[in-house]
Amino acid sequence: MLLSIGHAFNSFAQNDLKFEVNHVLPYISIQENKLTEIRTLADLDKRYPTSWVKEYISVEISANKNGTKTKATGTNNILNQAQKELIRSADRGSDIAVTVRYLPENSLKNNTVKQYDFKVTVMPDKNARYAEGTEKLIQYLQKNSIETIDAGSFTGYDLTAIKFTVTEQGHIADIQVALPSKDATIDEMLVKSISKMPNWRPAEFSTGLKVKQDFVLTVGNMENCMVNTLNIRPIE
Repeated sequence: MLLSIGHAFNSFAQNDLKFEVNHVLPYISIQENKLTEIRTLADLDKRYPTSWVKEYISVEISANKNGTKTKATGTNNILNQAQKELIRSADRGSDIAVTVRYLPENSLKNNTVKQYDFKVTVMPDKNARYAEGTEKLIQYLQKNSIETIDAGSFTGYDLTAIKFTVTEQGHIADIQVALPSKDATIDEMLVKSISKMPNWRPAEFSTGLKVKQDFVLTVGNMENCMVNTLNIRPIE
């Protein structure tokens, strides 16, 4: 039995058949323990298009605080104290919304105000974990699914991906085939194996709030061009 951990992902192999278990991230997310380091819009969203802006009109941060929707407004991409405080004290488990009104950087004579909106999901510092540890998770998947797959079922860039959710109680839910393989029976077997998996320890914020978290099991070639659509990162 060969177990190999890759550089980019939690990658393992059984008889040359590679499989991985990774987090599925929201489109824009930030770790809870990084909130105190936020100073600019780019700290919230690394893909924030600063180059689009010629002049800022307003920047509004909106979030739930103690169950009440609260707003803090600034004048540019450098966050003021009220905005930073709202971001840090926002209720865990709810998104932070950003609305930017600006004049775009262009050569038009009549430049009109544009609006750019995005939401940031705060990720808990304690991610969901298989109760017995990652190594036991891999052993479970090998024994209950991977060992039964003929390595020849996956050739070239073939890949299948099965998404699932670990609930606030640590239960497995919402299992779905995100990227189907060439053999539906393999996908069905993987879904069944995940559905029978023992409970996990749920994700938890520093406040003690437990939240659900999404994962994906991939089997096959991770150089498949569809991997980018999964928005994944290694489990820790």
